[in-house]
This record gives sequence, C-alpha cells and structure tokens, in this order.
Amino acid sequence: MKKRRRNNNRRIAESIGQTDTQPQVQRVQEQLDLTAYSGPTTQEDWYWGSMGAGGATGSMEDYLWRRLSDSFYLKDVIPAVYLEIHNQVYEAWNSNPLAFGIIEMTTSFVLGEGITVAANNKRVQSVIDKFWNNPENRMEERVYSICNELALYGELFIHFFVNQYSGDVVIRQIDPSLIDQIETDTEDVEKQLRFHRRPLGQIMSTNTGDPPPVNVTKIEMDTQGAWFDAGKEVLHFAINKVSNAKRGKSDLATLLPWLRRYKDWLTDRVRINKYKSAFLWDVTLTQADKKTIDRKKMEYSYPPEPGSVLIHNEAEVWKAVQPNINAQDAKEDGRAIKMMVAVGATLPEHYLSDGDQGNRATAAEMSLPTLLKFKRRQRYIKYMFTCIIDRVILEAQRAGRIGPRVDTSYEITFPEIDSGEHQTLAQATNLLVTAMANAKQQGWISDETAMQMMFEFAGEEIDVPEEINKVATERAAKIAAMTTMQTGQPIPNMPPSPTSSKKAPSQRSQDRQAAQQQPSPLGDLNGYGNELSGAVTYGERFGDDGIGNGKVK
Repeated sequence: MKKRRRNNNRRIAESIGQTDTQPQVQRVQEQLDLTAYSGPTTQEDWYWGSMGAGGATGSMEDYLWRRLSDSFYLKDVIPAVYLEIHNQVYEAWNSNPLAFGIIEMTTSFVLGEGITVAANNKRVQSVIDKFWNNPENRMEERVYSICNELALYGELFIHFFVNQYSGDVVIRQIDPSLIDQIETDTEDVEKQLRFHRRPLGQIMSTNTGDPPPVNVTKIEMDTQGAWFDAGKEVLHFAINKVSNAKRGKSDLATLLPWLRRYKDWLTDRVRINKYKSAFLWDVTLTQADKKTIDRKKMEYSYPPEPGSVLIHNEAEVWKAVQPNINAQDAKEDGRAIKMMVAVGATLPEHYLSDGDQGNRATAAEMSLPTLLKFKRRQRYIKYMFTCIIDRVILEAQRAGRIGPRVDTSYEITFPEIDSGEHQTLAQATNLLVTAMANAKQQGWISDETAMQMMFEFAGEEIDVPEEINKVATERAAKIAAMTTMQTGQPIPNMPPSPTSSKKAPSQRSQDRQAAQQQPSPLGDLNGYGNELSGAVTYGERFGDDGIGNGKVK
C-alpha cells in the first residue's frame, strides 16, 4: 500500500513538471500594468505616450525597448509620428473650421495690416525695398504665409537664392515634411550644421491632376536627397519645443484629438436634431389575421401625404410615433470639449464664437494671456525677419552696393495688438503727471527724478539729462523770440530754436538788412534829390527771410 501511494505521488509530481531529482523552475515574464491599457488607446497615447512616440513600434510589448530612430535624450517624436502629425494638422486646417480659425486668428493679431521696415540710411532702405518689392519674393503677401505656416507646422525652413553679381536675394519656404534629418553639433544640439531634404523622386504621386511623371531616361531621378548648410543656404526657425528638441511643434498638435472629438460631437448633434423631427405611423389592426395584415401592408405601402385625411373604422388605430431623444443636457458636454480646445490654444471662449459666458468686463480680463501670447509670437516673427533682412544687407555689402562704413541699422514695426492700451496708458500718465506736479510743488521731487519716473512708466528709454538740456534750450529760444517781437532787437549770442522750421536768411536778405541799418549820407533823399520811397519785401517765396509781410515799410 505504501509503495502504491509513493508511485501515485511520483506520477502527480511528474504531471506538473516537478520530481524529487529536478529543482523547481519558475517562469520569468514581463510585469506590465494591464489596467493602464485596459481601455482603448487614444490619439494622445499614440502620439505622445509610451505606445506611440516612446515605443519602438507603438505596441505595449515593445514598451521596454529603445527605439533606433533617435537618441533617447532628444525629445523629438519618431519620424513616422512627425509626418502623421503634419498630415493631421494640415487636414484639420483645411476641413475643421475651429482649427482654421485658430491659425488665422494668430496671423491676424500678430501681423494685422502688415509690417514696415525703416532703415536710417537711404541706400540701405533702397536695398531693403528692392528685396521687399521683388515680384519673386512678394513680401507683402509672404509675411502672412510665413506666420501661417509657422503656427501650422511649428517650424519653417527658409531657403536663400543669391545672385552673386548683383547681391539680390530671393527666398523660398521648404515644406518641413521634406526635411527628414537635422545634423547638429555633438556637444550642442542647438548648433545646427546642415539639413537633409528627402529624395524628391520617391514622394511624387500619380493622383489625378498631378503633373506627368518624370521621364527617367532623360532626367536622373533624385534618390539621394540633398544636404543644405545651416545658416548659409537654409535658416531654420522652430517654436513650441524644448531646448533638447530639434523640431518644432504645431500650435494644433496638442489640440488635434479634441478638435476631432468636438467635430464628431457636432456631427452627432446634427444627426440627432435631424432624427428628432422624424416620425412614423403605427397602425394597429384589431382581430386581424395574417391575410388581412398582408393586405393592409400592400395598401399602406406608401405613407399618406402631409395634410391627408385618414378615414377608417374602429378596427384600425393610427398613431404617430417619434423617437424619444432627450439630448437637452448635451450642451454642457460640447462646451466642456470646446473648453479643452480653448485652453490649449490660449484663447478665451468669446474668441471661439461663444459670447454668452460672461460680460464685457470679464472678456477684457480674460484676454490678457491671449494678448501676451500674441505679443510673444510678434517678437519671434520680428527675430525671423531680422535674420532674413540681415542676410539681404550682407549680400548687398558683398556685391559692393553698400559700403563698409554705412549705417545698416533698421527698425521693424509691427501693428499694435491692443489699441485700448494707449487709452489706459494716457489716463494713467495724466494721473502720474498730476501727482508728480504736486510733489514738485511741495518740494518732494526734482525735475530730473520726475522725468525719469514718467519715461520709465511709459516704457521709453530716454537720456534724462540730455532731455533736460533740450527743454532748457527750447525755452530760452522761445523767450528770445518773444523779446525780439516786442522790442524789435534780437538778443545777442542766443542760439536758435532747435524746433524752428524757418529757412536760414539768404545773403541778399542779410545785405538788405545791413544797408537799411546804416544811415544814408543823403538823409531822406536819393541820388536824384528826391525823397526815398518805402522798401517792399515779398517774403520767403522770393528769397527773403520772412521778416517782411509783403507790405510797404
């Protein structure tokens, strides 16, 4: 009995893979948090989560594997996800009114009616105007395209074409989707060395409306792509990125899932509203057999027209049935989705065609972060155009159109984003000036300190001592002018007013005044013994200094 029991135990141990002579083996497997992936994968998880940009192939089995497309310390998404985001934002800009409005609103606030570039030197200004008005550049329209694509794609690649003889510059924008590699310094990721453009021969499509395919027997197809030197041939500008990332990110990239969800929600609402007005006729036949029911089906195969009169006996009961769709509370659901879009775009609700949630005072306070965002974008756009214009001036200097000692400074002026700031600043300045005048009257503050406080409040950088000297000179010139008008005698050693717009007296006027001041040896008689006639002056139009007024003295 004991031997039989021992054999049974051995068979049971062998059936589970364990014997007295073999050690116990434990299976090793990955420990994954299955609850994290219990729900469906969202678009955010695919683009930015571990299943998409962080994973090697986008599946949770490869979560612990390192991708081969880039270094782990760089914060760019993998190229496949990058291209997918570009396609998605471009599609949203074309098909989603909310996405189109966000991009257009940014361009409208940042550029307004356009920008102006003013140089201190006329020759430099002519170089800038020639570049700006070049029909191949069309900068008056291209500035809006540059701002649009910067917000849409998150980065821009500006390609320079330079005429080595005349120094003329033509610029073009390269589609960021064509740039697949950005080579940087190994020790400094922000120092870009060159850019690689994809082979153009591999991306040509044969859709309807496209140009005919290239004849490869005559023209060699581009299969290697092209490298462009950073700074010399192509300039790269990127926004919405961290310092360790090479590529920029679109303003719509974070909003893409919520833009799609809001569009789907609106589409469902349209369908629901359509079906809410629909109805059908429910006809009840009392004690009818199958033959009677089939006959009635044939008779009522076409429903009655609206406004028709139905006549039947008590064996038929007609009733209109409508779908019971209670969707009155769905408004807050749509608003919650729209709020996600608004906060991601840094836009208040009333900017997205929803002005029912607040009043004018609330709207004015909510606009402050949005205006600051647009001002920050203005500064970056100004930096972009500064780099472009600096290159234009540099090429003109190399071609000999501008000398090395010429002042090449210029100023780029953007339109004001919030015109209400001027009114607020004017009111505050008026109160500040009144307060400083009272402090000056009490002897609490000096003129120099008051002027310094006023200019600092206005945000202007002014040399206060120099400004005080200008004010004193103008005041002395005005006093001298008033004294001269009253006495008729100019004050000696008095500098002229710096703001005077009168012309300097001509030599003829000076000679005439000197002759009038010297006494004539003949007294009041001329050379013929007759009395002197009055002198007539004709003013500045005829070369006089403007002392006379056309009347006889």
